[in-house]
Amino acid sequence: MRYRYFILSILLLPLHHPAAADEFSVVAGVYNLVEDGAEFQLNFREAQSHWQYGLRYQKWSETFHDPYTGNVHSKTTDTLAGPVVYYLFQNESRHSAYVGVSLLNWTRTETPLALAGASASGSTTDLYFGGGYMGRFGEMGYYNAGMFFAPTAEMNTAIAISTTEESGHFDIQLQVGLVW
Repeated sequence: MRYRYFILSILLLPLHHPAAADEFSVVAGVYNLVEDGAEFQLNFREAQSHWQYGLRYQKWSETFHDPYTGNVHSKTTDTLAGPVVYYLFQNESRHSAYVGVSLLNWTRTETPLALAGASASGSTTDLYFGGGYMGRFGEMGYYNAGMFFAPTAEMNTAIAISTTEESGHFDIQLQVGLVW
């Protein structure tokens, strides 16, 4: 548990530095359009720096149906939250490809809906590696499209009617927002 705070401190260390013409952005993502979905990210980039730092929150739910009867049998809710760091290849351009890393806590809760039973939860914190393309449009518009992978992430949950086991995880970033 302590290593998470240490890594977070290292990732956010450059933010203590006073800034002149820095960029701050607030973005929303495509997961806001799904069932029980939410996706928000706050970013900061020092003027003319290749590095952009952020905090990310993402949540979505899926409802599963029995394949024979069509009745609803369970609901799964996933969340991802944590710091992100991007390295922009073209720091003085309005658009740039980037590589990045994030330390995200992935939490899953499965709830049975067809039978009375207890919910099951699992949680893991892992490093996600990836990249993408981000930029600005207009005076204050911001966009980001990226994909991050966590090859070591593992999640196991079990309820009375199903068991879920996953190895590896990914984080899709399709976002628009405002920058100033």
